[in-house]
Amino acid sequence: MKALLMLLTLMTLAACTTTPKNTTVTSLPPEPSPVPEEPVSSAIDYQALQSHLQMERDRENLGFAEKTFNTCEAGYGYSRSQNCHKEHFVVIHFRLLCRDSEGTISTVLTDEDLRPLDRRTVKWSLKGAQGIVETDSDGYGRIITAAVPSQRAQRLRIAVGNEFLYMRANEIKKVITPEPWCHQY
Repeated sequence: MKALLMLLTLMTLAACTTTPKNTTVTSLPPEPSPVPEEPVSSAIDYQALQSHLQMERDRENLGFAEKTFNTCEAGYGYSRSQNCHKEHFVVIHFRLLCRDSEGTISTVLTDEDLRPLDRRTVKWSLKGAQGIVETDSDGYGRIITAAVPSQRAQRLRIAVGNEFLYMRANEIKKVITPEPWCHQY
């Protein structure tokens, strides 16, 4: 009996292992054809483009300037034949000064009451564009960028450390900040 039981178990195991399984062969979807790679965007040489567009000016000439250009005609990192469109080249010169008081004041500030935010890292953003500039020893800074829409009426955010402010891009010139800005590094 034991032998018979063992024989039946062996036959069942052999039958299970030799019985073909009902398998459905599914074909894999065809591999997608390689997508042509877009050319790697080279860095735009904003300094050279600024010179080419004749938008260089003294640091003391504060404020906003903008000029429209065609990217395919510009060069300086823009393709001469692909994705041709109009952009606005933007140059913003500003000066950051701080005063030794906070809140509203009733006295007129003189040069002796102000000191430049010298050699400060300024983070800026303007309608999708952003960057970092450093003020010089007298608190002057310059933002240069290019964008498809005009940036004239857009809000410019500038930040030094944890302190920040918003202004319309075409309104920024000399900015006098309260005392906490004096101590940001």
